[in-house]
Amino acid sequence: WDAFEKPKIFYQEIQFHPAYSLDVEGRFGNNKTFFLSTDDLFLLAVLNSPLMWWHNWRYLPHMKDEALSPVAFRMEELPIAEPTPSIRAAAETAVRRLIEITSRQQQTQRTLLDWLRVEYAIEKPSNKLLAATELDSDTWVAEVKRIRGKKHPLTAAGIHALRDEYTRTIDPARALAAETLRLERTLSDLINQAYALTPSEIDLMWQTAPPRMPIPPAV
Repeated sequence: WDAFEKPKIFYQEIQFHPAYSLDVEGRFGNNKTFFLSTDDLFLLAVLNSPLMWWHNWRYLPHMKDEALSPVAFRMEELPIAEPTPSIRAAAETAVRRLIEITSRQQQTQRTLLDWLRVEYAIEKPSNKLLAATELDSDTWVAEVKRIRGKKHPLTAAGIHALRDEYTRTIDPARALAAETLRLERTLSDLINQAYALTPSEIDLMWQTAPPRMPIPPAV
């Protein structure tokens, strides 16, 4: 039980996506989570990488709706490459920045949803509002208008406030989302290098990619 209080990598018992996360605050999990007693940032990058999702789709047992089951004896035997010092250093720098961005984005979402609740009486945000960084300004306003309905039309001042908030809060979050994707692509390249994949092997990985790869293929 005392291992819960130490740094660890948490992951879900039922995986629809690779969602391995670092905990350094002594959190406890329920029986639907597992963890590895390590704070190795390179390992965290590997577990969340497109390459490992490609591997695990073929390696881990499949459950209902094509979720994966990371059973312990399979996780113990995962092939983890030993990176060069330069690859490890670059990967750790990218992972630290991603953790920082993720924390900021989560706080931004909480603040934005609270603002919508107080100012626009939106108690149950839609999936679109939960992914506000994917919206342009017009779609953002239109979604708030749709949820409020005809009984609570937006005033000119209300629309102006929504556009101001978009510029103040969502635009910077969109920039961070773009940085996130760049960092995730960088990490994917570093992981591929650590495993000594050739260009043709990388192409094959993407040509045979399973559903729900953690990042889209490069265009």
